[in-house]
Amino acid sequence: MNPKDLLSQRVQLHYAIQFMAAVGMALGEARSDESQITLDWNTNVQGFVGQKIPGTQIQVALVPQTLTGLILQADQTVATLSLVSKTMAEALDWHRAELAKLGVAAETVKLLDYPPDDFPDHPLAHGAAFAAGDAAARQGVAAFYAETRPLLAEMMAANPAASPIYIWPHHFDIATLMTYPGPTEAEAKYLGVGLSPGDKGYAEPYWYVTPYPCPDVAKLPELPVGGWHTAGWVGGVLTASQVQDESTLRTFINAAVAASKDLLGVE
Repeated sequence: MNPKDLLSQRVQLHYAIQFMAAVGMALGEARSDESQITLDWNTNVQGFVGQKIPGTQIQVALVPQTLTGLILQADQTVATLSLVSKTMAEALDWHRAELAKLGVAAETVKLLDYPPDDFPDHPLAHGAAFAAGDAAARQGVAAFYAETRPLLAEMMAANPAASPIYIWPHHFDIATLMTYPGPTEAEAKYLGVGLSPGDKGYAEPYWYVTPYPCPDVAKLPELPVGGWHTAGWVGGVLTASQVQDESTLRTFINAAVAASKDLLGVE
């Protein structure tokens, strides 16, 4: 499947994961990085799973291929909802009601607000219902997360500075962040490695490696595959259409990470 043909279903999924983020924000234990709103890819569910509600074994999940919302308890499915033909408001009400049946006070669960110019607009934001769409395209989007997560897990295991792997609901990217503390908090350095399913800048999925503080673009070395993005942010980028096989992706990540560490002066 042409990666550029995934756009419509990618945006529907971006909206469909917002119920996990809403539950995490309202009911999760507050964290300094707000990672209580994040989710992860779960191979057992073959879908996205939110953080466990503190004090419970309850999680909200989504099966992308069928566009089905789930409520899990101790990793077992206890409620399901087909999002097809449901509006965001209707689906949110269902999540609140099902959580209440399990003894969770879910009245405060509400959808997160994002800057309107930094979140994809879609009829779903204006009262439209989810559409059945192309299940194969949704599965195609999901495959990028399923294939990327093990690579990030390898990197996290090999880099003590790396954070847990999170899928962030704002930009729908899956990533780990390496943090290198400095003498002061303002002098810390960071290196993000992840996958975006696509955005305004790229109409297809892409992998990125982003050093921060942003390095001098004049000093960026050539990468064996992919290239450097320099408009608005600086980072190595490899688009899905540039990938021949997994070795291409590994070559890009390894080279871009090594180059970024050199640019930041970290190991």
